[in-house]
This record gives sequence, structure tokens and C-alpha cells, in this order.
Amino acid sequence: MARKRANNLPKYLELNRRNRTYYYRNPSMPAKANLGKDFETAVRLATSLNSSHRICKEQEAARLEACLDLRGELFSKTFASFVEKYIRDYRLKSSTARRLHQRRVRLTERLGDLQVPVIDTQLLRESIASCSQFEQAKMKTLLDRFFRYAKSTGVYPSHLLNPTNDLFIDPVPHKQRQRITLGQFKAIYREAPQWLRWLMTLGFHLALRRIDLVNLRFDDVFGDRIVSAIRKTDTACRETEATSVDFPLHPDVRRVITEARLSSLQAGRCPFIVHRIPERKTRRAHDALANHRMEHPAQVLAEYASKAFFEARQMATRRTELFSGLNAREMPTLHEIRALSSHLYARAGYDTAAVQDLMAHTDPDMTRYYQKGHARKVLRVEMVLPYSVRDDESSVQEPRVPYRVGEPRQEKFPENSLTRNSAAA
Repeated sequence: MARKRANNLPKYLELNRRNRTYYYRNPSMPAKANLGKDFETAVRLATSLNSSHRICKEQEAARLEACLDLRGELFSKTFASFVEKYIRDYRLKSSTARRLHQRRVRLTERLGDLQVPVIDTQLLRESIASCSQFEQAKMKTLLDRFFRYAKSTGVYPSHLLNPTNDLFIDPVPHKQRQRITLGQFKAIYREAPQWLRWLMTLGFHLALRRIDLVNLRFDDVFGDRIVSAIRKTDTACRETEATSVDFPLHPDVRRVITEARLSSLQAGRCPFIVHRIPERKTRRAHDALANHRMEHPAQVLAEYASKAFFEARQMATRRTELFSGLNAREMPTLHEIRALSSHLYARAGYDTAAVQDLMAHTDPDMTRYYQKGHARKVLRVEMVLPYSVRDDESSVQEPRVPYRVGEPRQEKFPENSLTRNSAAA
């Protein structure tokens, strides 16, 4: 039992007898805190601060005790098993799983040799501070799930707080990428190779994502319509959104399919509408076929499509003035064709619900977001003032109503019972 202090004050609370002011400072504080001159208030604040200080010390002791335990698991081993379980349970796509493994390697390089209980908020902040703002947000979400998993499995002490609760991440910068205009689209289209023109045409009319465009097959064409499967990364979205979208064939889309069928025969019957005949065999294409990322040598991967669009945009930038004034971060990307298509459908008179179904969005606000930034909204007004600024007889004059000063004010509530009672009194 702690010995009672002679001045009957809580621990770390002292009274300055010169100015009759109470000051508090525990070992974790860099300077004294002024708690005022009121005795009861100072005692109450000091008691609360002592309780918080004691809890922090107990957690530090528990963390140190868990780290000294020889059975404590290393972060590298526990985090690797968690990542594998996460990929398996959420049925992540191969591309998402690769990014998850990249984050695992990055975190393991910084925290791999530490036992899980010793990891605190400061260590987590130091490990992700060098990443981009977007990557920091992804890391925080992943680490939050990991520590909840570690608590449930007993690897991380259950009575300790999750270190990601107070983890600070840098705010994501404002999006600088500009919307693509119809003129810019046509300029890039003129510089693009034939297979990229096919992809841009399909994206223009079908408003599909990049991954859906490169995976369109000839088998998806049924008569005068084409059916596209919707490929979403998140499992919940894949289950709630439409599994496929059925489009009518625009004459431009029909022309693309006809040209692609003839080219497919030269490419060894490639089953994908968007394809290209490779000029030479590369190691990357060989590895992609071996890892089943590619089904056919003429298949176009999503990242290659973005690279080709970038090169065509660079050529269009040198030959036209449509991109003048835009820096590298403001240049429109391949994905902006999807937003341009959504805007043009809305401009053609289709309502938000119809465009939402077209784009396979679960939230209409997301559809409206895609439609923003293309043009300034104009509100049509049908009102005209019946007055003129000209002071002639033909103009309509504003009638003037005389206002008399000192007129007796009319009671607003003459029948009010309170008014009558007060007047009678």
C-alpha cells in the first residue's frame, strides 16, 4: 500500500505557496501543467491523470513481458500466415494478391525481426512514412485487420490497444487528373495503333473498365448484342453488383468486331476481341503464359493497354494544342474514357439510373461523380423582369406606395387574452 503524502494531495500534484496555484507533472510529461487555484478541481484532474498514467505504464509492462516471453511470435511469420489466409478467405484476384504480397515484403523488411507485442504506433508510423499517401491508407487498413486477427489468435495480448487506432497517415492529395474531352479522345485515336483503336471504341460505347475491355471475347457476342462480365476486385462488390451487362451493338462496335475477327485468324485464332500480333517473343509474355496470366500470345494485358495509350497520348500532345497547359499529373488516362462515355450518355438524355446500370454501379452517387468535370452545368431560366432602366413613357414604371411616418401601429394580436388582462389591470 502506497504511503500517504504529508500534504494530502494526489501523487505528482504540488502546491506553489507563493501564488497558491496547483501544478502537476508525472515522469512522462516534459513540463509542469497548471491546474489552477481551485483545490477540488486540481485534485480531480490529478486523480484522472494518475489513472491514465498508471494504465499506460501497465500496458508498457505487459508489452515488455510479452516480448520477453520466448514463445512470442515474430512479425514476419505471423504476418505471412495472415496474408495467405486473407487472400484465401476473400478470394482475391491474382493481381490484388500480388500487391498484397508486395506490401507484406515491404513491412517485413522493417518489422520482420520484431515480436508482435513490441510493435507500437510509433514503429508502424515509421514503417509506412516513406510510402505514398494512397499506399499509407492501404497499409493502415491491412495492419488494422492483422492486429485484430493477432488478438483473436492470442499472438497479440488482448488487453493491449490496437496500435493502428492512433496511427496517423498523410492525407491523400487532391485528384489532379483532368477529364478527357471528345476532341482529345479523337486526337489520341488518330495516333493509336489499330488494336488500341478497337479498345478505345469499345470503351467509348460500352463504358467498361479497362480489365473488362481487354477480356471481351468473340464468344460474348450474341446476335445483335454483346454481354460483358463485370470484374470487381472487392468480393462484396462482386456479389452485390450485376455479374454481367448486356449491350446492343452500335455500328462502331459492329465494325470493330468484324475487323477483329479477320485479324484473329492471322493471330492464330485469338479468342479476345482486343488483341495484337506481337512483333517478337518476350520473356515477360513467356512468363505470363507460364503463370496463366495470359491465355493466348496475342492477348493484350491491362497494363500494356495503359502503356500504349500513354504513348499515343504523347504523340497527340506533340501534334496538337489540345493538351497545352496540362502537366504530367493532369493528363487524362485510359480510364477517363469510361467517364467520358458516362457524360455523353447523360448528355444524350439518359437518366442517372440508366447510366448506373450501364456502368454496373451500386451507388448512383458514383455515377454522378463520373459525370462531373466534363462541362459546366447550365440552368435554363424562363423569367423576365417587367421593368426597364430607360426613363421614358413606354417603359414600365415601378408603382410607388407612400409611407407615412408616425402612423399608429396596429396590434398584431388584438384578441390576445394576455393583452386584454394587462390593459384591464
